[in-house]
Amino acid sequence: MKRALVFLLLGPASVVLAIWVAVGMPNDAFAVNVAVLLFVCTFVVSGIVGLLDGSLAQAFPISLRAPLTAVVGAIAAIGLPAAWLGPLPQDMSMLLGIGGAFYMGACSLLSHDYRRAQA
Repeated sequence: MKRALVFLLLGPASVVLAIWVAVGMPNDAFAVNVAVLLFVCTFVVSGIVGLLDGSLAQAFPISLRAPLTAVVGAIAAIGLPAAWLGPLPQDMSMLLGIGGAFYMGACSLLSHDYRRAQA
């Protein structure tokens, strides 16, 4: 349950919050629509990567799983928009990949059960 909350709620919400803070918290209708679209797109990527992270949780320790999840997050963050929209500019692909790797790696670290690992 913790993994689902982290990947499906905290991950997309933190992406939207980071973009809103970077842009200066606009409150017009266009900014709200872009934020909703960004949340939905990030939700899809987080769902896919969250399922993979949950599957890897039984087989790999966190030291191997978090970087692998980050790499898959970067690939999914670049690949899904490119599949929907066609080829993307390189600078946009690079930003999507870095953001996907950072947020999915962070979600993997936050969703790990550290108490169970110590026992």
